[in-house]
Amino acid sequence: MIVVLNNYFTKFFTVVVVNCLNPANIQACLPVHEWLLPEIKHGIEILRNPDIIYQNEREYLQKLVNR
Repeated sequence: MIVVLNNYFTKFFTVVVVNCLNPANIQACLPVHEWLLPEIKHGIEILRNPDIIYQNEREYLQKLVNR
């Protein structure tokens, strides 16, 4: 589990933090509460229940098949 958390932290740092340091991106990164907290919540939901990934798409495809 430590390796997984380390990978998440490393990828988050290399993708988000480094890109937010770019002056062109800083305005989009400043309201952290608008994008970070909902994504953390969504990530926790995915870790608890991996079946929710693409759930809407699965339901749509099931409706198409069952017609």
